[in-house]
Amino acid sequence: MASTSIPTTVAAPKKRARGLTITMRALSNSKIILSYGAFYALFIAVVIGFLYPSISSINMNAYLTSNAVAGLLGAKLTNANSYSALAALELYSSFYVLIWGGIIAYIAGSTLPASIENGTLDLALARPISRTRYYLEVWLGATIGAVILSVTTFLAVWVSTLFVKNAGIDWTWLIIAQTLELAAMFLAGGIGVLFGSFINASRAAGGAAIGILALFYLMNTLGGISDNLSWMLKIEPIYYIQGIQALAVHSITGWYPLVPVIGGLVCGIAGLVIFNRRDLPTT
Repeated sequence: MASTSIPTTVAAPKKRARGLTITMRALSNSKIILSYGAFYALFIAVVIGFLYPSISSINMNAYLTSNAVAGLLGAKLTNANSYSALAALELYSSFYVLIWGGIIAYIAGSTLPASIENGTLDLALARPISRTRYYLEVWLGATIGAVILSVTTFLAVWVSTLFVKNAGIDWTWLIIAQTLELAAMFLAGGIGVLFGSFINASRAAGGAAIGILALFYLMNTLGGISDNLSWMLKIEPIYYIQGIQALAVHSITGWYPLVPVIGGLVCGIAGLVIFNRRDLPTT
């Protein structure tokens, strides 16, 4: 009896994923919240441009340069009547860390747990993708998001100056101020991925990261208002982020920006160690 051989097909080996697939997916999933942040920056800047002629005619110098307001904003100004000072107050004060830093912290904190919740992390790690690569790409996605918000805020200030006659913005100091705030968002991203490395619920991880920034802001505010609590200032990182001072006063302390950068690196690396050593839940 003649026998026939049945050809068998061998599945091609899985190719190693190339490029920044995880980073691009993280950015795509975060595009709505990034759009909100970009719109908010543009909206505030345009409103400042429209209202500056009216605001400049009101002498609010005594109020905006008081110790109470300095505690809320993160810097004590000597003159708050110029357009640069007003833009610094609205866009580069401590609120920047709380609002735009909070956006980056939430994105960084929620991305990893979200991939656990929907099962995509299991699928990714079943391929030739290591935990280290997955984590670093998520962290990179948050950092790119921070750059996007930084560029958008800078462009928003430029658009705002189109509505102001003789705005008097020093563009070099504006770039410095924006770079300082980028360092703040890098810190926020590091805090976010740290919480995302060991919390399985995306909203809980993102919310916890924002909560840490809110705690820093509270410490910065209380330390600036009360002399008895001034010790709080130097143990939290917002004190070292001088975006408002750079744009309004044109001065910074050279080594201060290293504090949020180093803080972000420490948090991010700690999260990487935790993520690589933890037991991941099965779906």
